[in-house]
Amino acid sequence: MTAPVIAVVGPTATGKSDLGVALALALGGEVVNTDAMQLYRGMDIGTAKLAPAERAGVPHHQLDVLEVEEEASLAAYQRAARADLEAILARGRRPVAVGGSGLYVRALLDHFELGPVDHALRAELEGRLAA
Repeated sequence: MTAPVIAVVGPTATGKSDLGVALALALGGEVVNTDAMQLYRGMDIGTAKLAPAERAGVPHHQLDVLEVEEEASLAAYQRAARADLEAILARGRRPVAVGGSGLYVRALLDHFELGPVDHALRAELEGRLAA
């Protein structure tokens, strides 16, 4: 990334989403969601997800990208969200990362790479746990 990313993080119900929209409006930005539960369609009330009208025309990325039955993957999120950051920057806009899932914030902004899930190893370890 060649320009700073503003990150609005903190506990639930502290006004992160509203502040993120205000910052994006003031700075010509777009929001990248970093809340693990807001990835899911239909999980609006329990996650305090802003309704489209409350987003004030600010583009939001990584919202409503999964069905409730789908399993979130941090590695997939990292790839998609970082691509969103690069696209926002390429448009000359300011990325504003907003959300309270610390691991998702770190996956987006920190310098570490996640490898793909090893399904065989996972199955082996789950079998050992069950035994």
